[in-house]
Amino acid sequence: MKNFILSAACLLVLVTVSAQTTKPKTPATYSVSIGGFKDANITADQYKRIVDSAVTVKDEKGVSYPVVRFRINYTFATTYRDGETQQVKNYKDFRAADFYDTNLLPEVWRSSLKDNAKKDDEVIINNVIIRLKNGKKMMVTEWKGKIR
Repeated sequence: MKNFILSAACLLVLVTVSAQTTKPKTPATYSVSIGGFKDANITADQYKRIVDSAVTVKDEKGVSYPVVRFRINYTFATTYRDGETQQVKNYKDFRAADFYDTNLLPEVWRSSLKDNAKKDDEVIINNVIIRLKNGKKMMVTEWKGKIR
């Protein structure tokens, strides 16, 4: 009985020491890009070229992950003529849409963005959800772009 208690105590010490020496796993970092650009400050011409590209997500090792869904937020300046004063006024407008089971913008969005992209417009692609290798889903960082 004495040997059993001594053996159990030694085993407990070994398990405790080995548990304390294992390093915690650092979480993977993921980056979102479109047309090869990560968080872009690009010209309208560059933006018009990349708007046809897929939203892609890679980890720090370069492994790609399938995009399950994403949201685009498009903010732009526009003008209108005030009906009472007949003055032309500027204001910021905003469009947003969610896309599921695709990593591409639909054609109607792509053509609209190409036709209307101009200096100082802002594009944010957020709520990007990817499917991990184990089948689980995870939200990753957003992509920000400003047209200069």
